[in-house]
Amino acid sequence: MNAFELISRSQSFNLENLFEKQSGLVKRETRFTSQKPANEIMDKIEEAAKPLGFNIRKQNYKMKLQGDKTGRKGHLSVATEVFEVAPSLHMVELRKTGGDTLEFHKFYKSFSSGLKDVMWKTEENSEEVR
Repeated sequence: MNAFELISRSQSFNLENLFEKQSGLVKRETRFTSQKPANEIMDKIEEAAKPLGFNIRKQNYKMKLQGDKTGRKGHLSVATEVFEVAPSLHMVELRKTGGDTLEFHKFYKSFSSGLKDVMWKTEENSEEVR
């Protein structure tokens, strides 16, 4: 990941909101930051996803979450990746890779409640799902 990609992924430097006309638009991805170690973040993601009925495949600092239930557009699939931004700061990206976008939004609301102790809250984190 180069500096430009990192800047574009940071919510505080993201210029997308200047060009979007619809506020509250539910998209296919979201990000959050954490000051916890990457291994702890990965463990918490797994702990939060299993009770929601997701099968998990891990590889390095990436995970694929596959929903058990079939929705309107098939099984909900979510790809997660943990990036090290600084020695004590990580960014976690969650992307919907399959299934319905509204199901992803519902999933994220439930899922994020299980991650409250690893999510780093700032004043700019008011936007949950982009």
